[in-house]
Amino acid sequence: MSASGDWGPAPPGVDLTENQNADIIGAVVAIMILGLAAVILRIFTRLMHSGPGLAEDDYVIIFAAILGIGTAVCCLISVPWGGGKHLWVVTFDEFTKLYQTTYAFVIVYITCISATKTSILLYYRRIFGTGIIWSIVFGLTICHWLEVTITWLSGCRPVDYYWKQYTDPTAQGTCIDASLFYFINGIIGLFIDVSILLVPIPTIFKLKMPPTKKLFICGILLLGGFVCIASAVRIVMMDQLVKTPDFTWAMSKVFVWSCCEPFVGIVCACLPTYAPLVRRWWSKGDGGVPSSQGAVYVSDIIKSSRRDWSRVGGGSGSGGDTTLRGDDEIELTVDISGREISRGKESPDDVDYRHEIMVRKDFSWVSNA
Repeated sequence: MSASGDWGPAPPGVDLTENQNADIIGAVVAIMILGLAAVILRIFTRLMHSGPGLAEDDYVIIFAAILGIGTAVCCLISVPWGGGKHLWVVTFDEFTKLYQTTYAFVIVYITCISATKTSILLYYRRIFGTGIIWSIVFGLTICHWLEVTITWLSGCRPVDYYWKQYTDPTAQGTCIDASLFYFINGIIGLFIDVSILLVPIPTIFKLKMPPTKKLFICGILLLGGFVCIASAVRIVMMDQLVKTPDFTWAMSKVFVWSCCEPFVGIVCACLPTYAPLVRRWWSKGDGGVPSSQGAVYVSDIIKSSRRDWSRVGGGSGSGGDTTLRGDDEIELTVDISGREISRGKESPDDVDYRHEIMVRKDFSWVSNA
């Protein structure tokens, strides 16, 4: 292959025949399938027999999954336009299409991860209620999405200067410092990710339950820390991208991690919602008899707290609306009351409570929708 193209001669030692197409396609397709499977399983869990049905956070995560598909499509269509190849084998026309794809990708990406964060926060609200900290983090999430979207759409004047500035010598316009934009917003996004992880922790530790159960629930919710890792890696990849002359080669890693982060976030957002499905599977595994020994579920925080309808302080300690929600639970109350007294044959003093149990099926349903 010729060592010279639209971008001039390639540096010595660069193998122009190699590419990263297989790495891009394999990684993107695999993580997309994982993320979509997580959402499908979440919907099935919510809609299965006697399930609570879909709530706001479920609809938002479905929207995020659709946008996640958009990020995957952007990554995949970059392959025939030079993504994952060395710059010196990419034509100006291919580079223009590739850069147009990256322009659209930023909007799809920020909307997808913001929707995922919003879904997680709405799930927290449904389970724990709200407080000052929840409101602050929710506001930061929305404001970050607005800031990135507005800045990006207005960052280049005219818009087509974003992709023409490298291939058209006659193009005129101005653009923001892309490297600074990526770095600052990457740090802001990482800060919001960490904040979301910490929102429910103070509330959980105020619940009346064994410390081991509190730690288990915190561990389930803190699985979202994988998103923080993906976000941090993406920041590093973006920094390498803006500093290398072989832009299209370095872009492949950015595309992969920029697609990985949204779908990892979607998976982490879905994990806490699987408790009813796990409980049903566990019950069948024990011959149809549910066992509470050794089994702990995230939704147990609702059942434990509803026994005395206690109120706990929110993560902010603000005294906001922090009553634990019961939207996903049907509580079966079991009363140990001895023989039936209602027939009038025995007085309360004559009842022997030692060996007799009467089960009263009182189903209480509380909805905060």
